[in-house]
Amino acid sequence: MDGAKHGASRTGFSLGLLVLLGGALACGDPGRGAGRRPEGAVAVRGASSFDAATPRPDGGPPELDAGAPSVRILAPADAASWPRDDVDGARWVARGSVEVEASGVSTLELVVDGEARSSMTAPGGVARFELSLERDGEREITVRGLDDLGLERARDRVGVRVTPPDDGSCHAMLDALGLDWEPASPSPGITDPVRVQPTIGGVRYRYVSRDEPTAMVMDCELAPRLHRLSGLVREHGVDEVIHIGIYNYRCIGGGDPDSGECTPSQHAYARAIDIWGLGVEGSDEEYVLERDWVITEETCPGAPVDEADRVLHEVGCAMWERGIFQIVLTPNYNAAHRNHFHVDMTDGSMFIGYSVAGVDPDVPHLGH
Repeated sequence: MDGAKHGASRTGFSLGLLVLLGGALACGDPGRGAGRRPEGAVAVRGASSFDAATPRPDGGPPELDAGAPSVRILAPADAASWPRDDVDGARWVARGSVEVEASGVSTLELVVDGEARSSMTAPGGVARFELSLERDGEREITVRGLDDLGLERARDRVGVRVTPPDDGSCHAMLDALGLDWEPASPSPGITDPVRVQPTIGGVRYRYVSRDEPTAMVMDCELAPRLHRLSGLVREHGVDEVIHIGIYNYRCIGGGDPDSGECTPSQHAYARAIDIWGLGVEGSDEEYVLERDWVITEETCPGAPVDEADRVLHEVGCAMWERGIFQIVLTPNYNAAHRNHFHVDMTDGSMFIGYSVAGVDPDVPHLGH
């Protein structure tokens, strides 16, 4: 009897062991668990991932598992060359589109050399990022696919090589911007004198005492800044910039630059413009600084009292904030500037953003 019990016990133990082994084998069954990624895993879609995937019949790039999150950059091709042949403001840049195909992700994020540039909701079809690059050399473009929680689920990357423009001269830049210009006669103080016709970027530049716009002599490098200024004022429904001068060979506050006894104005180099007012598109209305700018304790953003004051403050502040000019002096600055903006290209960045009505800050060797 005891032997029968002992045999039964051994039999029961053997059956239990087989059950456990069977369960363990089932857990390792490739038909059940293979191909599953742990929660939070990232499917990397780079050039190397294509090698292990199944080729497509049409010869195109192979596809990853349709059920896994994926990101694939369709363009540009890896190792593509992007020349800096376009102009952004006053800089030569390379422009291109980054086209992306993605599935199983909510958001696409564009990263350049490790720095996030922009993002968008993942569309149903092909996504397109517009990108401009300024620095020459090898650049890495990465697109990350994120889920609803912002966790990365997939990515792809390509490299592009940014190359210098064939002609990076200022004259070539004026041509690229579509300006109507010609070289001007040599003038004291002007490094690269050009004569630019007065319609720039769809905006007329008119001297205050004249009924019609006339051509302007300036240093070549000022012209792309005026093109940027045109884009800014058009955002505010303005199609005319009314000015009181660009070139004037003199020192700040007067005097002869050749005397060596005073600081030359940026006007002596034709790298500044004094803006008297703005003409409203489709009307004869003008926003005039001497009349419409209300001096307040804080220059930017100020406390505009009406539409004219608001537009003048927003344009004046944006000229500096966007880096169109290095120095922007407003009517807040001093009595000599009550009727205009003085804007110039002095190396380094400075903006007089403080003043109290009736009190003029003492900043020597600056501006006018």
